[in-house]
Amino acid sequence: MKIVFHTSDKSRELALAEAFLEGAKAHGHQGEIIPLQPVPAVVPGDIACMVAVKSATLFHACRAAGQRILYFDKGYVRSRRQGAPTWDYWRISLDAHHPTGTTLTRFKMPGDRLEGLELDVAKWRSRGLQIVFAGSSAKYHNFYGLEDPTTFAARVIKRLRKRTDRPLVYRPKPSWRDAVPIQNSRFSLAKERIVDVLTNAHCLVTHGSNACFEAALMGIPTIVLGDAVARPISSTSLDDVEMPFLGKRTQWLANLAYHQWTEDEMRSGEAWEMVDRWLA
Repeated sequence: MKIVFHTSDKSRELALAEAFLEGAKAHGHQGEIIPLQPVPAVVPGDIACMVAVKSATLFHACRAAGQRILYFDKGYVRSRRQGAPTWDYWRISLDAHHPTGTTLTRFKMPGDRLEGLELDVAKWRSRGLQIVFAGSSAKYHNFYGLEDPTTFAARVIKRLRKRTDRPLVYRPKPSWRDAVPIQNSRFSLAKERIVDVLTNAHCLVTHGSNACFEAALMGIPTIVLGDAVARPISSTSLDDVEMPFLGKRTQWLANLAYHQWTEDEMRSGEAWEMVDRWLA
């Protein structure tokens, strides 16, 4: 099997590509690193690997060509080390931005990796105060073919206002610098931590923000309008805003733990063993 890893010139991405391909080669596969081009093109191979939503054009080109895709991004759990300067884990999804529609619900994984993460998982809360809408970046919206983030957020907040009298909070992606306040909602600035925004929340609404993962750990129900990682345990309609679905989280978290890996685990070939199961 030939694996083509498209990557930018960022040192962290190059280290990821080298580690993953080393593990794949240990299982008898071929690997090649290709610089991500301004106008990406499909390179012959069995699997195309790419990093983050900046690879949107390449992702859709590979999908149209029928090429299998391994999508990499920052892990859902960023680090096990308190105060770590960077993230330890990379998430991997097969043929998708998130594994929600593919491998996340197809396999029932043991809880060993989840236990190693030592996550604090609060009980589902039955009530709260405000509704938080977590927005995404312009790159994310481009990946999914959505309208610009401000227009999308304003439309969702308007729809929420028709369904609830609760206070509404607009939390744009902190790294997206073009965010502006939206009428009928409190604007959550980037310097405000997401855990503080969610402290008194009744539920979180998002299309694809990983804030839904933090919300699930805090016991805050979520409404997922797109393909966010919490979709399997969430409501998917704004009509549920007062009483969102409370899914079972233990197996979902155990499965997620098998979708994120450290570079050392990739280099050893352990991550590839899981990928091999997905491809079978």
